[in-house]
Amino acid sequence: MKITNIVAGALLLTSCTFAATINYGVGGAKVTFGNESAAVSTFDVNEKIGNVRSSATLKENGYEWLMSWNVDPVLSWSFSTTTNGFHSIDFFVPIVNASYFKIFNSGGYTITGGKGGAGASITGLTIEALVPYTPNTIQPQGFVDVADTIGVKGSLSKSDDNTNSGGVGPYVNFGPQVAADMGVRISFTAALAPGDQLGLNGTLEVLTPEPATFGLIGAALLALGTLARRRA
Repeated sequence: MKITNIVAGALLLTSCTFAATINYGVGGAKVTFGNESAAVSTFDVNEKIGNVRSSATLKENGYEWLMSWNVDPVLSWSFSTTTNGFHSIDFFVPIVNASYFKIFNSGGYTITGGKGGAGASITGLTIEALVPYTPNTIQPQGFVDVADTIGVKGSLSKSDDNTNSGGVGPYVNFGPQVAADMGVRISFTAALAPGDQLGLNGTLEVLTPEPATFGLIGAALLALGTLARRRA
């Protein structure tokens, strides 16, 4: 009975790599300015890889966004604005339903201000990882804080990540956290004169244990099962 249990456990582990399935569902974006009601856009995710652009435009609405995804999972996003004041933006997407244990979240901005006046500014930019995507599942290990910029006349870019390595750091451990979707929450305050513009972008990635790890564990258990049979 013990040998049978060992072999069964090995087969389960070696096959678990193929057990996770794509969790197709709904993705979207939620944009809030100051105390205004959020503008929520949703869309069906029915492909492993895809992208979607907002119907809002800089010219007509004062902002626009683009997001792309790979449900393996990676979520990339960009947001442009010519609007003053506080902004809060959520991007979210369904992912492979699995237990995740590493995270990498990064983002930054390019701000462009006119030569006259006080110049363009952005303050308080934070990018938070939500895995899974619900209001109360912000992951501290995925927190990004990008330095302020005040009074830009011309263009200036800054970026960072959850390892404080300028957007190029390694994955960090978190969880493990079981999730079937993930998202990011971006918040900042902009001071932009007519003709100024602010563009932001970033990427969130999370990882499960490497499939090779499960394969090695499974192989080890199979070997233990064979050894146990021989000794029996």
